[in-house]
Amino acid sequence: MPVTSEARRMVPAERQRLSAIGGAPGGAWRSAWWSWPMLICALVLAAWFLLRGLEPLWGAGHRGPDPVAPELIASLGAALLLAAIAIWASLRATRSARRNRRRVFGAYWDDLDAGMVDEERYEFLALLSVRDGETGVTVHLLRVDEGRCLVVYDKPGDGRAACAGDAQLRRRALLRRAPRSGLVLSLRFEGEALASEPSDALGWATPGWEWDGRLWDLEWPQIEQRVARGVE
Repeated sequence: MPVTSEARRMVPAERQRLSAIGGAPGGAWRSAWWSWPMLICALVLAAWFLLRGLEPLWGAGHRGPDPVAPELIASLGAALLLAAIAIWASLRATRSARRNRRRVFGAYWDDLDAGMVDEERYEFLALLSVRDGETGVTVHLLRVDEGRCLVVYDKPGDGRAACAGDAQLRRRALLRRAPRSGLVLSLRFEGEALASEPSDALGWATPGWEWDGRLWDLEWPQIEQRVARGVE
């Protein structure tokens, strides 16, 4: 049966997972972190004025206003200049960080804003399993039709499918995916169990980790031929 897809409302657990992986934007205080340098400069300046104002209480005699005024003006100007430079640099860094975060996490944020997932239903015709040449992890190739198969990687070390909550692969599957980022949020199998003894890796035609939970476009007879060579 070909893949069928239907838009569904995102559940809270899926929203939490997207937020964790996608680095969801923080509140207003995070976006205004550049104000901290200005606050620090203001506190330093206030402390300096307080120190200068209280100095006669422990100093030797009262100072005349003439030598103090130029020093106050110069210090004030320097503090304001440093504060302006700090704010300018912080604003530039904030804009750059926002652009970078949007470039990396923008698709996840769009999925969170939309609050929808694509619910894909599969019915598989066959299963072949191979071992990844580098990690030794088992890769399951679940045939959808003559030219496509769903790729599911086992978790390293425990033999469970990475995006499947069930160790047993079965004839039918329900996959929920975030549409913009393509993140697989859940994969559940049901129906008749499918089994396949893992063969050696398929060489250059082996799908990489980026195909986990995605449809791999390769003619099924080609896959069978490569698996058969690995078994020999």
